[in-house]
Amino acid sequence: MLLAVLAPLAACATAARGNLEPIVTDRPDFTESSEIVPSGLVQLESGGTYSRDGDERAGSLGEALIRVGLAPRAELRVGLNSYAFSQVSGSTVRGLEDASLGAKFNLFDGGALGSARPKVSLIVHSTLPTGAQPFRANKMQPQMKLIGAWTLSERFAFASNLNYAVVRERFDSYAEPSASASVAIGLSQRVGSYVEYFGFYPQQEGLDKSHYMNGGLTYGLSDNLQLDARAGRQVQRLGDGQSWFMGVGIARRW
Repeated sequence: MLLAVLAPLAACATAARGNLEPIVTDRPDFTESSEIVPSGLVQLESGGTYSRDGDERAGSLGEALIRVGLAPRAELRVGLNSYAFSQVSGSTVRGLEDASLGAKFNLFDGGALGSARPKVSLIVHSTLPTGAQPFRANKMQPQMKLIGAWTLSERFAFASNLNYAVVRERFDSYAEPSASASVAIGLSQRVGSYVEYFGFYPQQEGLDKSHYMNGGLTYGLSDNLQLDARAGRQVQRLGDGQSWFMGVGIARRW
């Protein structure tokens, strides 16, 4: 159904490509980019992740996000169902995760190189209960992300996200703010790197805050094709065992 909606939009992707900047993606870090996909173009970002949290081992494959430039300051965002597995104490469950639907809007342009004025964007989206048990949420899970980005120099940039999600369960719901801070470092014309912090702060009794450190690399094969890799771990962990993740991905723009 989602692909049927996207098909006519992709067919209308006729923007001029002469002055396009190299592709900018929202993966692989947790911090979303403030950039909008150029009007009339389609961008696919995809990958896979493997993680361990104590005795649980989990993974996902797909992680497909389709971004369609609708206007100079707006894009459509469709997250397709990823294939996931979770293994605990020898018991394994597999299936599709929920899809998602949303949009990103550029609110304010940033200042010149080194300016204190950030580029500001907003993402609004929600999951759709389309996955398989036990990965499907019973209700839509809405979220907003406010993004600020500063270009500090030709090699360094800083970005931060302030997020607010509503976790809706069958008989209850609660707010879950989250935040991130990411420093991007250009290593060469094609190779980029980043380090970041992100954390979740559920407003529900009995749920602990969680904090993570994450780092990764991107490699631009061309202006419209990028590979990425990342790894991270939870810090200030209260429970037993390790909690870490790693992943790889690819992004293509048409």
